[in-house]
Amino acid sequence: MNNIIHLADQLGKAIRESSQAKALQEAQKAITDKPELSQLIQDYEAQVNRIASLERDNKPIEVADKHKLADIQNKLVVSPTFKKLSEAQMEYVDLMRKVNETLRAQL
Repeated sequence: MNNIIHLADQLGKAIRESSQAKALQEAQKAITDKPELSQLIQDYEAQVNRIASLERDNKPIEVADKHKLADIQNKLVVSPTFKKLSEAQMEYVDLMRKVNETLRAQL
């Protein structure tokens, strides 16, 4: 079992040192360096959660709620910093998907 833990530790370190993980960390730092963008992301998540909650409770979603979400989303997609974060997240998730597929293939 110790060998398995050792291999998992090595895999974790390799993932941490991957270009995908480094790009994601850099993109996340770039977001935190811009408080207005961080706030916009928080507002977006809050609005998504609000709409999801209304849907879950079978309550009507007001047009204003949909417009607010669209407005926030439009502001995010024009941000180069947010675009980099989105791209980095996709690359990292793709890496992790491949790692999981490889592990599952061996089981």
